[in-house]
Amino acid sequence: MLRTRILLCAVAAASLIAGCAEPTAQQRLAALVSGPANELAAFTPTVTFKIERWNRHVPMLYSTTPWGKEGRIKFEVPEYVHGRAPGDKRRGFLFSGRPLKIAAKLGGVRYRSAELPAWREIPGGLALDNKLADGLTIHFRIVASDRMIEIAWGLTNDGDKPIRHSWAQMCVKGVLEPVLAERMPTSSWMLGDGKLITWDAAGQDLSFIANEREADGVRFKRSCFFWARVGQGPAKGRIRLTEGKSAVFDLARKVDIPAIAKADQARRQALVIYSPSAKNTFYNYYEPCFHADPYLGEVPAKSTRWTRTYLMFVEGDLEAFMQKLSAAHQEIAAETQGK
Repeated sequence: MLRTRILLCAVAAASLIAGCAEPTAQQRLAALVSGPANELAAFTPTVTFKIERWNRHVPMLYSTTPWGKEGRIKFEVPEYVHGRAPGDKRRGFLFSGRPLKIAAKLGGVRYRSAELPAWREIPGGLALDNKLADGLTIHFRIVASDRMIEIAWGLTNDGDKPIRHSWAQMCVKGVLEPVLAERMPTSSWMLGDGKLITWDAAGQDLSFIANEREADGVRFKRSCFFWARVGQGPAKGRIRLTEGKSAVFDLARKVDIPAIAKADQARRQALVIYSPSAKNTFYNYYEPCFHADPYLGEVPAKSTRWTRTYLMFVEGDLEAFMQKLSAAHQEIAAETQGK
C-alpha cells in the first residue's frame, strides 16, 4: 500500500494554475476564515494520499482537522466526473474515481484511464492530471492554507466538439472525527433567506428516517440523498423511497448559496464546503458524506476550463460566518468560474 505524506503550506502569492496570478477570490476567502467571523485559531491542514485496498483506481485524500487528535477528513477527488460527451444522447459518467464495477451498476463510464493516475507534488500542494480518450484530460490541484483547503478542478477538451453539462462529484466525510460523526441529516446546515436552515426547514415530514435505521440504531440500511437546490428551477420537494434503490429527499425550498456545513451538536465547530459554481448541495446519511459539487457546464473544443471548491474549518457563530460568505458569493463566483 502506497502512502505519501505531504505538508501543504500556505503560499501567499502562489497560483493553482501555472502562470496565473492568485485570484481575488482566494484573498477574499482567506480574509473570511482568518477574520472575526471565525474564532478558530490558526491551523494549516496536513494532507495525505494513499491507495486503499477497496479502490486501487484513484488514490484517496485525507486531511487532518483542528479538533480530534485522531480525526481525519476523507475526500474522494474525484468520486465521479459527469458530463455529456460528443455523440451521447444524455449526460453520464465521463470518469469514475471508484472501482468500475461500482460505476457499472450506475450505467457505466464513458472514458477510462490509460494508466493509474497518481498525485504528484507541486509548489505548495498536490496535483493530478489524468489523460483519457478523445483528447479529454481532467485536472485537480489541492492547496492548503490557514483554516482552508482549495481544490481546483479543470477539464481540457482537445477534441473537435464540446463537452456539455460537466460537473465533478467530490465526496467528503469524517474519519474518527467527533465533529463530523453524527449521521442524521439535521447535523448539516445551509443558508436560506439569510438564516441557518437544515432539512426540516420546509415543513417536510422526516419521520421516514426512523424506518431506515439499521438494528443498531446508528447506521442506515441504504443511502438517502438529501438535495437542496441553488437558483435553478423550482424546488421539487419530493421524497422517494423506492424499494431496492437509494432514497431521495428534495428540500421544498431553495438555499441562498452553494455551501453546506457539517457541524457538532452545538453548531460551534463545523466544516464548510463551498463551491461557487455548484447548482445544489446534498447530504447522504449512509456514509455520512456531504457535497457542494463544482459545475463547469460546457467546455468548448480545444479549450480548458477550471472551477474551484473550498473546505473551510470554522468555529464560533456559524450563521454569521455563512452570512458573510453569502455576501461575497456573487463576486467570488464570477472570479473563479472558468479561470
